[in-house]
Amino acid sequence: MEPLGEIERKEEEHYLVFDVGGYPLAVRISQVERVLDDDAPDSGMDTLDLAGILGCKKERAGFRLQIMITDKIKSVQVDRVEPIKDLRLAVWLDFPKIMRRADNKMIEGFFFDGSRMISLINFERINRGA
Repeated sequence: MEPLGEIERKEEEHYLVFDVGGYPLAVRISQVERVLDDDAPDSGMDTLDLAGILGCKKERAGFRLQIMITDKIKSVQVDRVEPIKDLRLAVWLDFPKIMRRADNKMIEGFFFDGSRMISLINFERINRGA
């Protein structure tokens, strides 16, 4: 029997892939409300410092993602955004349970698309502290 996360991942076939601090990350397209150029006017919404949470160096943010987190939209600055991807053919690797810590709880696992590892981020886990 497959774990619940694996079933949810298979049902969600499309992901937005983006870079923060040189790391390729993905989010379920169902969590993304909007992608804005960083030059767009700031809407004054709460901003989530993903680079700080992940402990990576901030580069110049080129885009802002508006992400739905527990019925509230938050802004996340990212360096680069790729076109929406269907990652069904990518190899899925679960996050090793022995390596799970409070500071990496938002990483569900990894996609390997043949050339790189892409971390799947669950923004709900950042907000809840789960």
